[in-house]
Amino acid sequence: MLKKDLKSGMVVRTNNNIYYMVLIDTGMETSEYSDKDVLLAIDRKGNIGHDGWMSLFAYNEKLECEHNEWSIAEVFSVRCAADIGRIVRYRSIWKRQDN
Repeated sequence: MLKKDLKSGMVVRTNNNIYYMVLIDTGMETSEYSDKDVLLAIDRKGNIGHDGWMSLFAYNEKLECEHNEWSIAEVFSVRCAADIGRIVRYRSIWKRQDN
């Protein structure tokens, strides 16, 4: 999977086992507090965005980050829009083979 294949509503897991929801083309300006394409952290209770965020600008096309612990190891998706955000409905659609 490549960065261009990520879609809003997908969930990713980084190498350090933190989960993030993908938001593409948010319409926000790039600053130290926001960006156009972002990952919103998902806490252990399934709450989205309360534990921080990261810019997708930090990732190359292979979903790798300069700091390997933040590289994307797995991507999850749902089958229908009604399930977006219902974390239990997500299924793995890609997993990095070199982990």
